[in-house]
Amino acid sequence: MSLYSCFLNLKIVSAEQVISVEYKEIYAQPQYISNGTPIFKLIMYPNYSVYFKSGFIKNNLPFFSENEPDENFKRANDYLFKFFKEQKILSLSNKIGNKYFIVSDSIPLVKWKVLKTKPIRYLGLDCYQAQGHFRGRHYTAYFAPKIRNPDGPFKFCGLPGLIIKIVSDDHFKIFQAIKINYHEKEIISVPERFREKPISFQNYASLQKMADRKFIQEDKARYQLKPGETREVYFEYLEKTLELD
Repeated sequence: MSLYSCFLNLKIVSAEQVISVEYKEIYAQPQYISNGTPIFKLIMYPNYSVYFKSGFIKNNLPFFSENEPDENFKRANDYLFKFFKEQKILSLSNKIGNKYFIVSDSIPLVKWKVLKTKPIRYLGLDCYQAQGHFRGRHYTAYFAPKIRNPDGPFKFCGLPGLIIKIVSDDHFKIFQAIKINYHEKEIISVPERFREKPISFQNYASLQKMADRKFIQEDKARYQLKPGETREVYFEYLEKTLELD
């Protein structure tokens, strides 16, 4: 019996149910920058899904005694929408100059290869492995065919079941589901701003890289380094997009 035949014999959770999943996002960055673990929520409606920051687990490092600034939390709470019928993703860009952009991307973004391995249990669900390449990194995903929504965290989707966990081979980023609500009541409509004409992801990436180069040049002019001295610059947008490095 094939792996896909096994999927068909499982008790299926209806795609018409409004299901939400909370994901813990773990990403590699210097300890002096990481002040905790963000929690994101994916809500899957019949015609679209929305992914957004819903919480924050603060770490115990003494030099991060204050709560995460409200302004940063609200900025990170921007929505990412997936429209499967239109095969389109819409999200709000980082600030470039004095402007934000609505950025359009396509579905699917990953060509997955489902592995013939035994299932692994996560949150009481049998999860199967798949591998794929996404903008510079190779990923292993664990998906649950019992929940047949072909969705997942961030821009990841396109498997025959909900992605429960996904890990990049270099462990730069890990998304792991920590809670599933099969009867979600929260309604998030598509904001009016997301109806404005978007720019393509490729155009956004070019604009962001130009802004980065300008920032680096200004930073070099501002801080003159001595021979042999180095200065580390951290670009926060990499934590959000995963795509421009």
